[in-house]
Amino acid sequence: MLDLRQLQTFRVAAATHNFTRAAAELGCCQSSVTVHIQALERELGVFLFERCRSSKTVVLTEEGRQALEYAGRLLALVEETKAAVHTAAARQEAS
Repeated sequence: MLDLRQLQTFRVAAATHNFTRAAAELGCCQSSVTVHIQALERELGVFLFERCRSSKTVVLTEEGRQALEYAGRLLALVEETKAAVHTAAARQEAS
């Protein structure tokens, strides 16, 4: 099952092109980013990034680009869900 933390990590890693920078942005260690990405790749059965060891940068594969689009949609839906629930709770408190 897809894990939202892994999807968020994936999105940040894709934006920064670097696992170390992604870790700094997420407030975790680089090894956690690596573990999240590897777990997501195992779950999906594809490599999401091409890794360049000399520059320590990562570039999305074609499958990674497709997965990023869906990850963005899923994470946006999570935020929409949170907002809807908070709005409903606020309405109940007001009545």
